[in-house]
Amino acid sequence: MSVIGNIPLTSLTTLVVIGGLALFALLGGAALLARSEPSRCPGRARRWLGRTAILLVPTILLASAGGLVFNRSLVLVKTSGDLGNLIMSTVVGSTTQTGGEAHVEAQSAPASELDATFTTADDGMLETTWTGPSSGITQPVDVITPTGYSTTDGKTYGVIELLHGYPGGPDGILQGLGIQQELDKAIAAGIIPPAIVVAPGLNVDQEAHDCADIEGRPAVYTWVSHDVPEMIRHNFPNTTSNRDGWMIGGFSAGAYCAIWTALRTPQTYGAAASLSGYDTQIEGQMTNQGDQYLADNTLSTMLANRTPDGLRIYAMAAGDDAVGGAYTALKMASAVKDPDSVTTDVPPTGGHTGPLWSEHIPNMLAWWGSSDRVARVVGATPTSATAQSSDASASIVPVTTVTHEVRPTAPNGYVTLGILIVGVLISLVLAWHVAPRWQVQRRDVAPDKERGKHHGRHRAQRSGRLSSLPTPALRALAYLGRLTALGAAVGSAAALIGIASNMVGGFYTSWSSIADSFVAGLR
Repeated sequence: MSVIGNIPLTSLTTLVVIGGLALFALLGGAALLARSEPSRCPGRARRWLGRTAILLVPTILLASAGGLVFNRSLVLVKTSGDLGNLIMSTVVGSTTQTGGEAHVEAQSAPASELDATFTTADDGMLETTWTGPSSGITQPVDVITPTGYSTTDGKTYGVIELLHGYPGGPDGILQGLGIQQELDKAIAAGIIPPAIVVAPGLNVDQEAHDCADIEGRPAVYTWVSHDVPEMIRHNFPNTTSNRDGWMIGGFSAGAYCAIWTALRTPQTYGAAASLSGYDTQIEGQMTNQGDQYLADNTLSTMLANRTPDGLRIYAMAAGDDAVGGAYTALKMASAVKDPDSVTTDVPPTGGHTGPLWSEHIPNMLAWWGSSDRVARVVGATPTSATAQSSDASASIVPVTTVTHEVRPTAPNGYVTLGILIVGVLISLVLAWHVAPRWQVQRRDVAPDKERGKHHGRHRAQRSGRLSSLPTPALRALAYLGRLTALGAAVGSAAALIGIASNMVGGFYTSWSSIADSFVAGLR
């Protein structure tokens, strides 16, 4: 069972194996279709089971291969065991009984407990697995340093702490969104002062992660807001401890947690960024604490009720995000009170996807550097003028209203869904009822016996235009016809599974973002 649960779902080898099996099943199915004719396969039940397997096996394999490609783009789940846990948590729900927020005593730990051993990955990212002294959580922590970074280079660095969504992991957002490149570009252009990026793991158990320290659950808030910052300041001693030099940001579920954490921890974070976040918690044990708890922990409500202290918030989401991130941005902008501020960035399209987040990483960085507060606390050259005049800053789209429209022909549109359903039905009829009859008549069998009463007219005959072709060529043509019919049925069915899943999840709203993720997943 452990072997099955440890199948890597981000490995190119796994993708090649599943893709190869899908191709083998398709090629073999086209050959077996000819053997599912009544004359060669007596018994309706056997024929039905055989044709069902011929269609179903390659469809499942092809849909799985497609899922693996998209999973590779952001490393949503790493192993088959992780996928199983995700499915079980979604279907069964939480089995943990909790009793509200827990009080965790977060104290400064001795240096020995803050030491972390980082290894350098092939792409230059620093990786460690570390246990937080106050939270007791053991999780990976990934760090990106700018090119030329050294603890003895005489510079002071800001810190950008990024939280991944659910499902997901720290390496997925750092590697999949091209953050290393964008960080170096922004620093080199003078858009932001020198800074490092930190991404802690949040998959503390088999359930959707929370932001708060919830009774009966690992202390995620203490881990994110206390343990990780303390460890970073210890192991990267030239990072600033001033709140104005620290930003916390996140994606999807991590976006909600980033803003929530910043509102709860003003002593640590002077800025926060939400990329496709939501206003009210929708997952984890925080949703099981009662309506009043959810209302009190709605971000716009928290913003309206807090004593403003100059917290800066960047809120980005596409207008067609089904999760409602654009409405979240608008609500926070309406609730904020000076000197707190909310900068909205709401492009009309983009969905709830990695390509959207990757595209807006430069915007987030330019926004962060647009205040000299960041540069001031690290003793760097002011960046506000450069950041505000940059192309990234110019591409920020403020929002005053949100019009959520679903384009009928988009990946989440009903016209697209309808076309696929019709395509599946037509190709299924062709592959199930017609294609099995495309085969060459055997010479050693009497025509009346071979053809039967109903099916002989559909077989390739050595007559007319085909009479000049040798038997091997006729067989090749018949096989190619069956393969084409079967491929159309399998391909359209797999595409329908993908589109239906996308509509349920509310992810992709443009074909270009699908193409971007597909290409990224093949690398």
